[in-house]
Amino acid sequence: MKRFITFSDIGQFRAVIRNIKQSAAYLGFDEEKQEPIMDPAPKYPIIKAQATEKIHGTNAAVCFSIPDGFWVQSRTSIIEVGKDNAACAFNAMGNEEAWKNIINNLAAVYAIDLNENIISVYFEWCGAGIQKNTAVSGIEKKMAIIFSHFKVSPIEPSEEEPAVWKETKIGETWVSDNKADIFNINEFPTYEIEIDFAQPLMIQNSLVELVENVIEPASPVGKQFGMEKNIGEGIVVTFMYKDVLHRFKVKGEKHSASPVKKLKKVDNVKLQKIQDIAQEVTPAWRLEQMFDLANDVINGNIPAMENMGTFMKLVNTDIIKEESDIIKEAGLEPKEIFRDVSTISRQFYKDRLDEIIFNQDN
Repeated sequence: MKRFITFSDIGQFRAVIRNIKQSAAYLGFDEEKQEPIMDPAPKYPIIKAQATEKIHGTNAAVCFSIPDGFWVQSRTSIIEVGKDNAACAFNAMGNEEAWKNIINNLAAVYAIDLNENIISVYFEWCGAGIQKNTAVSGIEKKMAIIFSHFKVSPIEPSEEEPAVWKETKIGETWVSDNKADIFNINEFPTYEIEIDFAQPLMIQNSLVELVENVIEPASPVGKQFGMEKNIGEGIVVTFMYKDVLHRFKVKGEKHSASPVKKLKKVDNVKLQKIQDIAQEVTPAWRLEQMFDLANDVINGNIPAMENMGTFMKLVNTDIIKEESDIIKEAGLEPKEIFRDVSTISRQFYKDRLDEIIFNQDN
């Protein structure tokens, strides 16, 4: 039976630092297998990671196993032709043979039994009309850009045989089928990053400079499609450690800046701090993602004012999940910033709906 295969969030650098340090310190469980044993003075790794450009579109995947066949997923569910966003399922099903050829080749190279396992190849569905102000804006065609790793999930899930991640690579060649508008993010410029997790913040300035000086001014992916001045969103840094896939994103200011003008200064220092933090945690990319999720845009639903409450709850939940440390470092609590966050979110939602209505009328 076809089942939805999850794709883990691409988090923040600080979360990856925390996870690597915990993993490096972990020695196993005690004899009763009740409590983890942690090394009080762990040796933190130096890891060579790979940075690729982050493409802004809609997350999707194709999945295949011999018993279950072929299916297409959005970020949250299995999707079908006619019930998807920007014809993602329609195009994937139309290129089923190309996708199955990629999957079968990966299965052969990695000795994966497709009678016992599901292979899921994740990609960004992007291009014509899918997202605005992005690396591939203005391109006339839609395309799939495969990520650096694919997922192998046992058909019968078990703790003894968990899902694993493998590179979307055969020998020295990253899998793709450009004739079917299926590309691989590694066909475009990539960047090697060495991270010393004993002092990981030493690399932070280099990550920011890569985004601000190379990716953001003119997207390298956009350039290869003839779009010379498209803004790049940022990078995704990927690596394996102890057989676990780790990813984090670094975004640029031009793409992620809030669409709402910064509020005027006030004399009260705390109020100004609240306004600043509220602006910082409500970049356009977060509001856009939560807008699409609240309105179930991926399945072709039309955004409506009645979904604003759901949208605002999703924004607040995501801020708590991703930005709690920033709020805490500012000496604030989430409830202190949510009034300003709500003001920004409401205005964004109304402006976005007005834009959609205007485009429909014209």
